[in-house]
Amino acid sequence: MINPATLLLALAEHDHRICFAFNITKNSFVYLNPAFDVLFKLPHDVVTPKLLYSMVHADDNGYLRTIYQALQPDVFVDNIEFRMILPDRKECIIRLCMFLGIFENQEHVLTGYMEDITAIKLNEEKGRELGSKKNAILNIISHDLAGPLGSIKNFAFLLSKKTSDLEDEQVNKFINSIETLSNRSILLIQEFIKQEFIETVGVDIVKIRLNLVGKFKTFLEEYYSSEKETGKNFIFNASHPQIYAEVDENKFMQVINNLISNSLKFTPDGGTITLSIIQKEGKVIISVGDNGVGIPEKFHDRLFEKFSESCRTGLKGEPSVGLGMSIIKTIVEWHNGHIWFESEENKGSTFYIELPGSDKQSD
Repeated sequence: MINPATLLLALAEHDHRICFAFNITKNSFVYLNPAFDVLFKLPHDVVTPKLLYSMVHADDNGYLRTIYQALQPDVFVDNIEFRMILPDRKECIIRLCMFLGIFENQEHVLTGYMEDITAIKLNEEKGRELGSKKNAILNIISHDLAGPLGSIKNFAFLLSKKTSDLEDEQVNKFINSIETLSNRSILLIQEFIKQEFIETVGVDIVKIRLNLVGKFKTFLEEYYSSEKETGKNFIFNASHPQIYAEVDENKFMQVINNLISNSLKFTPDGGTITLSIIQKEGKVIISVGDNGVGIPEKFHDRLFEKFSESCRTGLKGEPSVGLGMSIIKTIVEWHNGHIWFESEENKGSTFYIELPGSDKQSD
């Protein structure tokens, strides 16, 4: 009869992932499969935990140390992602899964596998960048289209009052057509933006450790390039070069996108929208502020409710999604976070999001 251990060993020998067993008590590797040689190109006899740890990217050292110190016997820990600098100076992204076992002789053995997911992450990042650009473009388009359409609708209404005495059936027909087409187009834009937002939300949450500073910089590029078209100025501030948090990237960036979209709608031309992020006492605090028209005090208490009366048309006739702020609050709470705002009429609004930090940041 074939020994199951022999089958598992044969499987590990042919696995593209690095399979390992490390005896913590003796501070030595019990097993490393051939995949290790492919990635690291190091002789097994010179490999030590200290050597491997020295290859971990400086920004991820604290994170990996925290994970290791929190290991518990008989608990499988998976999807740990961090960066390493390989001997050839190439940077790669590693996914680590591991299990801590204690044997009868009280020896602690750490087993698991490592996988180079650099190509996968690059493809995912490219997709997310395209998604972020899409969202930014959708906001800009909705802002630039809905505004003029709202104005056309209003002009048609004023025109109908001016021409009512003419009693010209053809003129009235043309004006009614303008109003109907304007309404239909505004509703179409509204439903499209709403559907895009809801579809992004309506899937399972999958968190990753993300450098929010780098992500926000990339995200704002599209808005910087559109300052002339939108008539708004965009500013970004960060307290550290890198600030990490565990987030579902797509959903969380949709929150930021929606907050900026609201600022666009309620900030007059020439106004400023500011996105800021700070690391403070193990927390990450993000703010999206503007110097727009602000939120009337009567709407403050019910702003985050579904279908609340606080849903308002933008300064240029841009429609309101209706579910936006309620969904934003839900997504933030999924991230174990908290959202609140400060606003004063004719002075602007600032929304704050507080999240748990991934690890302590360096200056």
